[in-house]
Amino acid sequence: MSALPQDTVDRHLHSFVLRRAAPGSRVLLLGKNDALARELACSGRELVSGEALDTEAWRRFAPTHVVLAESLPAEGLEARLRLLREAVPEAEILLGFANTGAASALLATLVDGTPARQGPSEASFAHCLSACRLRVVHREAHEEASRRTSLAEGAERALNQLLSQLSPGAGADVLLYVLARAHEEAPSVSHEPELLSVVLWNGPEHRHLLDEAVFSLACQRYRPLEIVLVEPDASAGDALRTLEKYQHIEDFRIQHVRGPQGGLMNEAIRRARGQYLAFFEASGLIYPGHFEKLIGALRGTTAAWAVSRAFRRVSRAIPGGDDYIETKVPFPLGDHLELAHFRQHPWLLHVFVIDRNRTASFPLSVPDPAPGKAAALPLRLAALFEPVFLNGLATCEQREPERDPPAMEPGTESLQVLRSWDALEQTVARASQTTKGLRHRALDGLNDRLRRWAPRLHGALRSSASRWLR
Repeated sequence: MSALPQDTVDRHLHSFVLRRAAPGSRVLLLGKNDALARELACSGRELVSGEALDTEAWRRFAPTHVVLAESLPAEGLEARLRLLREAVPEAEILLGFANTGAASALLATLVDGTPARQGPSEASFAHCLSACRLRVVHREAHEEASRRTSLAEGAERALNQLLSQLSPGAGADVLLYVLARAHEEAPSVSHEPELLSVVLWNGPEHRHLLDEAVFSLACQRYRPLEIVLVEPDASAGDALRTLEKYQHIEDFRIQHVRGPQGGLMNEAIRRARGQYLAFFEASGLIYPGHFEKLIGALRGTTAAWAVSRAFRRVSRAIPGGDDYIETKVPFPLGDHLELAHFRQHPWLLHVFVIDRNRTASFPLSVPDPAPGKAAALPLRLAALFEPVFLNGLATCEQREPERDPPAMEPGTESLQVLRSWDALEQTVARASQTTKGLRHRALDGLNDRLRRWAPRLHGALRSSASRWLR
């Protein structure tokens, strides 16, 4: 299989530049691309080829757009972008490159020995932009449909999917960017060691439960602790005062994210400063040792996340009085955590801790909660990172009534799961035993009823049932 040709990048860049730089634009073209130069010159754009000019000439031309129509080497790219930022600070910078971190490129190199692509990966490019104080105005990604390796098609597709689940940009073969000068210093992407950030959702249906939820968080034995309060409107102020009240008693930090619903949870995740990340909502309560045990389990292993068991309250109404707690049902049951549990119990989103230093570029995204919908993050995590499961007593509880499991975010049906053969065999064996046990119990009940009420039919069917159970 061959590497991605440069003319594929040029073709995408050509179309991209013509769409972005409208007629009347002043375009500084850096690099040789005769077809693009002719098209720009003949379609109402003012064009200057900048390779033969110095930076002072660039300033006098005052371009609205600078196009890097050249193969971008990984080395020297940062110096090139810094020069453009200083020389033509008001211009948009348009460029494109073949993504060396694309799943298809990595597989082609690994399987067929195809020479690695020249140029940056998206991750190294992002670091370069941060160092140059440039921001992304617009991004386009293109995946080339042609196969890149000699692997069987199904195997190649599955491996590509696995790599794309780890890093969303791995699915892009060609990346196109519009860049502009950033007037503020880019925020640091490093996470504070040992700090636990809990993203706390406080929806309108849970606000009457918030005080107890915050009290349970404040009583956690684990420190240092940060609570990132998320509210889906800009009017509520009591919630923040609740956190501040307990902050006077216990030592923890506060951040507040509020506004119209849509993207609030992901903004909170972006702001969270902790190495450890957890999610919670006001409908729950956490016992004092919950996070201490989970983080202790992470420190004792190489796992990326740890999951606890939870209780679900079952309440009954008293006529003319308050509800009382009839019982607390633990979930998930069993000594082993299965992928299916995350579909059966979506509330498990609120009972785990992630070590962000061990998830690389895996996207920790969560949609804002909505009725009838559940976050797919636990399933996406479990597909690639096998968690530590604390299968002892539950250490937190869900206070809201039990409902039918909501629908997961789209896309979970196509997840590829990374597991050892031994782990897969154990999972299948447990499922088989569970199914066999249910089948035997059902037949035992049927057998008793037939023996009592239809003894002749019971005798006739007994031999058939015995053959079925072998």
